[in-house]
Formats: sequence, C-alpha cells, structure tokens
Amino acid sequence: MGVSGMSEPRVLLVDDDPDILAELSEGLGMLGIPTRTAETAVAALDLVQKHEALQIIVTDVQMPRIDGIELLQKLAMRRHNRPMAAIVITGHASLDRAVGALRLQAVDFLQKPLSAEEVAHSIARAISLVEDQAVSGEAEEAAPAIGHARPNYLKALVAARADRDAIFQAGLFSDPAWEMMLDLAVAEASGRPISVTSLCIASGAPTTTALRRIDDLKDAGLIDRVPDPRDKRRILVQLTQPGRERMEAFVQRQAARFGIKLD
Repeated sequence: MGVSGMSEPRVLLVDDDPDILAELSEGLGMLGIPTRTAETAVAALDLVQKHEALQIIVTDVQMPRIDGIELLQKLAMRRHNRPMAAIVITGHASLDRAVGALRLQAVDFLQKPLSAEEVAHSIARAISLVEDQAVSGEAEEAAPAIGHARPNYLKALVAARADRDAIFQAGLFSDPAWEMMLDLAVAEASGRPISVTSLCIASGAPTTTALRRIDDLKDAGLIDRVPDPRDKRRILVQLTQPGRERMEAFVQRQAARFGIKLD
C-alpha cells in the first residue's frame, strides 16, 4: 500500500507548536495522508502504545521535557521488534542534532520552514522502506533508513554551517567553493539536479563571487556544467568523477570520526 489510500493513519506527527502541527496535518491530509498528532513526547508515546498501525513518526527535535531525539530513543526500546521509521524536523539545524538523528537511523532530516509536499515525499520513501522490510523479512538491524545514511550525513555536514554562524560572526569563515561542493554532494546523493543559479544562491556569496568560484572549481576539474535535458535554457552543475571521489573520501573520513557507517 502506498501513501495514498491509507485508511487507518500510519503516520504520527509530533511538534510542540500547535499551529505548525495543525497546518502540516491538514496539508498532508489534502495529499491523501491521514495522520495522528501529538504536541508532546509523552502524548506521542501514549498514541504509539494505543495504535499499532502507526509505522512512521515525524517529530520536531526541540521540545520541552523530552526532545525529539530522546523520544526516538524511547520508541526504539519500546517497539524493539517493530521499530518505527523516523523523520526528524527542526527549526534549528545543527551538526549535533543531525548526527543524533543519524545514529537513530532516521529516514530524513528536514529543516523548517518546510511544506507538506516535502514531508509527504519523505513519508512516501519511509513507507516504501517499511513495506520492503516487511516483505523481505529483514531483522530490525537492517534499519529502514540505511539507504539514506549518506544523504542524511551530508545534510548533517551542511547543518554545521548553522553551528559555525551561531558561535562565530556570520560570514567570518565563509568559503563559497566548499559550500558549493557540499551542496552538489547533497543534491547528487538525493537525486536532485541543481542549477547554476541555485548553486550561487546556496553558496551565500554575491553572485559575481559565486560565479568566479564555479569557474575555479571547473578549472580544477571538480565540477562541470551541463545543459538541463528538460530545459535547454537552464544550465546544471554536477560533480565530475574526480570531484565525486574526493568528496567521497572526505565524507567517509568525517563519518568515521563520528562512528557512523555509511552505505
């Protein structure tokens, strides 16, 4: 069974902001995804105990008393034989939180503000993984999120920008070229094309500076420009094989420091 056509809700939304919770629940409902909602971790645990049909949890990280990461830890212990696939959302991205979500093998790590469509996309992947696991009969050690460890870890590295800017003066250590390489790696791991314009915006640098850095990376053989097959007026940017190999070496080395095994 896919996302649409669900009768008994299989998705639990957890957020201490009732307005966000209501808006997201309504938006997902309009997309054919019925949900149950909880404003606290305690209420979420109670709902999980009462409703066996719940398979996916979408939880905010920053909540009073019991935060989202601790909630997932408690759920992992209580539903050891039938673990729930987790999607973590936060309005305050940080490397610490992203790595915490990764250690609990979350399917996705999303940053607010986000749309119901974006969450629905993650839910669809989570349900697909849960159903594949049920069909194959794999043990819980083969966690449903394992195929997403790489893109999620790359998102964790991107989230480190927030840590840096929160501690130091914003822009003090800006490096457009490195930000671009990270964004390209995330886009590739997520199967998402990225245009020259989008890459310039994501770098946080003035457009002229960003374009120069794109030229520098191209001259170094790390990236390439290619026409968008769906829109010839748009130019996409992608990693070259040498660029991909160097990013892979970096990601593997950094993941090892956190004790994270990537697929």
